[in-house]
Amino acid sequence: MILLREDITWVRAEEGRLTPFDTWRLAESIRRAAEAVNHHDWWVAESIAAATHLYAVECLPEDPLSARELAHIVTKVLEMLGYADVSQAYAQRGEQTKIRLDEMAAQASGGFELAFFCKLDAALQAAADEELSVVHVCGLRSCVMRLRAAHRWGASCRQLAEDIVEYVRNRVSQVRPEHAAVLRLAVLE
Repeated sequence: MILLREDITWVRAEEGRLTPFDTWRLAESIRRAAEAVNHHDWWVAESIAAATHLYAVECLPEDPLSARELAHIVTKVLEMLGYADVSQAYAQRGEQTKIRLDEMAAQASGGFELAFFCKLDAALQAAADEELSVVHVCGLRSCVMRLRAAHRWGASCRQLAEDIVEYVRNRVSQVRPEHAAVLRLAVLE
C-alpha cells in the first residue's frame, strides 16, 4: 500500500480545480505584493508562506482549502505582523501584476536562457493561479541585452525578444485562454 504524504494540503480554485499547496508559489505572490508597495527583496515572504503551509496542514480540516480562504489567512497574517500595506496589496493582487523580465534575467544563474525561461514560466503560472485580469510584462529590452551579453541591439537580440514575447503569449493562452486577450506587454527600457 502506498501511504499519502502527511504534509500535503490541497487548494481548491474558484472553478473547482484542485492543486497541491505550493509554498514557493505563495511566497512569490507575497513577494510581488510587497514589491508593489516598495518592499524590495522581501525575505519574509518565504517564512510567511512556510508558516501558512504548516498551519494549513496541522490546524485546518482535511477538506481542501479554498483559494479564497488561503488569501484570507495570508492577509490576516500580514496584518498581524504589522505589514498592513503588504496585506492590502496582496488582497488586491487579483487585479493585476507586473512581471519584470530584466530582474528575472539578472537572477537567472549565469544569464542562461534556460534558467530565465524557467523563472518566467513559474511567474506566469503564479499569475494564472491568482486569476489576474492583467499581466503587465516589462523590461524586455534590458532582459534581452543581459541574456545575450550584448552591447548593441542586433538581429540575435531582436529574435530573442520575439521569442520571449511569443512564449509569454502562448503560455498565457494555454493557462488562461479567457485572459489571453487582456494580456498587456510593455517594453520598458
